[in-house]
Amino acid sequence: MMNVPTLAAADIGRLEALHRDLLDLCLRLEAAAGEPGLAGELCELADTVPPLLGAVHELEERLLFRDFDRHAGSCFAAIAIERLKAEHRCDRLAADELSLTLKAVADDRCGLSPQTVSRMIGGFQESLRRHVFSEQMILEALLSAKAEARDVFA
Repeated sequence: MMNVPTLAAADIGRLEALHRDLLDLCLRLEAAAGEPGLAGELCELADTVPPLLGAVHELEERLLFRDFDRHAGSCFAAIAIERLKAEHRCDRLAADELSLTLKAVADDRCGLSPQTVSRMIGGFQESLRRHVFSEQMILEALLSAKAEARDVFA
């Protein structure tokens, strides 16, 4: 039988910190989108988005999702996890696209209107916030079920 890692307190703390970093990133994106002439900030954000999102996804998929699946007591968990992994793939593509767009804006070589870039940033922020909320709900359900020594969906 394969040894599957279980979610520990340190992992939960790391995941919560990464989620806070994502929400902070949303605020920074919002501020940069509303202020013209922030080329340096846009470049920094462009370089921050993909690796931060990748770190969150890696921890969630390696530990949170596996622990959730193991304690779910339902095939629903496997279906939900596959959907979340598909969303992760879409989020990574959106992060890469946003990163490239922000770099182009910072270099003054973007062919998109400021309104289009602003809508792109807004959509990405909404996706990140949804992501954090969904994963926090899974974590809360998992921890509650573990505390009560029951399956998540029992």
